[in-house]
This record gives sequence, C-alpha cells and structure tokens, in this order.
Amino acid sequence: MFDHDTPADLKQRLIAHGFEPDEPEALMALDLEEAPARLLQPVSADILRITDPAQLSLVAAVQAQVWEKPTPGLEDELAQTLRTHPDLMSIFQAYADDKPVANARICYHPGRRFADLWGGSTLPAYRGRGIYTALVAVRAQEARTRGVRFLTVDASPMSRPILQKLGFRHLVYTTPFVWTKR
Repeated sequence: MFDHDTPADLKQRLIAHGFEPDEPEALMALDLEEAPARLLQPVSADILRITDPAQLSLVAAVQAQVWEKPTPGLEDELAQTLRTHPDLMSIFQAYADDKPVANARICYHPGRRFADLWGGSTLPAYRGRGIYTALVAVRAQEARTRGVRFLTVDASPMSRPILQKLGFRHLVYTTPFVWTKR
C-alpha cells in the first residue's frame, strides 16, 4: 500500500480483513543517466553472478541470517526464474573472507526502461565495508548495458541513507501487507 492510496482508512480496512502490515519501506528511484560516477566505476569487491540454481542455497542462507528468519520458498522461486526466464533476473553473491556475506538481485521487465532492485542484504559483521554499495553498482552497470534507464527499490530504513548517497530519490512510502487469515 502506498501512503497516498485511498480511501484514507485503507490500512484499517486491510487489517480488518486479515492482512497484517509489515515494516514501511521507502520507494526510491534512480535515473541511470544521472548516476554518480562511483556507481559506474569497476567494482573491486568479490562479486559473482549466480547462473546455476544449485548455488542458490548460498543466497537463501545469507538472507535467512540477515533477516534472522527462514526464507521458505525463496530458493525455489529464484531457481524457477533462473531456469525458465534467466533474462528477467540477475542474482549476485558477494564474498569476503572466502565466504558468502551478501547478495542482491535485479529484475527486468521486457520492453520497459525500468528494473527493480531486490534483496540487497549483507551479514551484520560485513556492513560498513562498501559491499552493499558494490552490489548496487554491479546491478546498475548491468542494467545500463541492457538499456535500462531507471532503477527502483523498496528500501528499508537501513538501506535508504546509502541509496540516497548514491543518487536515489525518495518517491513515497509503501507498507507491504501479508495475508494472515485462511
């Protein structure tokens, strides 16, 4: 739900019908034609693009550790997309100290000049080292080579200041809702 969605009591209506609000996020966008130089320079971090679904257990493991909860279905969902539509998504895994410490993905929409950044997550012990920024740069560079002009992201409060420093602009707050009644 976007902050500007109507009716004004939409949040209360969703809750009354069995939806549970998650943490609000900031919808942000970057025009790659105005991207800062640091996003377009070669990345020195150890980042690999995952193309083999067998490697996705590393992605799920990092996500589960970062968010301190299991990620049921994530590995299967990503594997299905890699097998059936590999051109619609790129997944990147970052390494430090010879182990996976962060990952992120980008989703493409054929015929559109927008791509979406998802899942940018770094293990707490490796934050503050530029790994998240390197993952944003790798995805921005790939998007440019594919003719994408704009990147969008639903940013958590932790990611928002980093993305703002990288030229992303805040558009609106969103609140995801999860269906809880069956």
